[in-house]
Amino acid sequence: MSLDTLPPRLQACIAAHGVAVEVVASAEAAASAETAARILGVEVGDIVKTLVLTDGVRSFAAVIPGHRRLDRRKLAAVVGAVRTPRFASADEVLALSGYPAGGVAPLAFATALTMVVDAAVAAPPGRMVVAGGGRPELLIRLGADDIVRLNAAVVAPVSADAA
Repeated sequence: MSLDTLPPRLQACIAAHGVAVEVVASAEAAASAETAARILGVEVGDIVKTLVLTDGVRSFAAVIPGHRRLDRRKLAAVVGAVRTPRFASADEVLALSGYPAGGVAPLAFATALTMVVDAAVAAPPGRMVVAGGGRPELLIRLGADDIVRLNAAVVAPVSADAA
């Protein structure tokens, strides 16, 4: 599948930073990380989701393993939120990330957000993950290190199952 299928802003980011990306799916949206992992023949922990949240003052993004839940209190502590962040509405997700809910790519957001990548995603160094490709039916394979580097992301244990 060609990179031309990705949203233009995401394509431009990939090209500008020389990120090695493979479009791995362009069928109907997978309803869960487990389904996506089965379709792609990868471990469920290699599927990641990018979540957008707000505390009412600032907005944040969190990249966590697709089979885990975000611990919003852990995220709040890491980013110094004024209150426990809530998940952004679909309209807020689109406005903040530039991508529709269910298809948020972990790169090239429409607005600058503080990003936290769960420690389980970032390890081991050089790990490849599968993430949203900018639309619900698109998935991309890329290095977790690239997600951290290009977003100047903080790496911390923020998933509910992380220590």
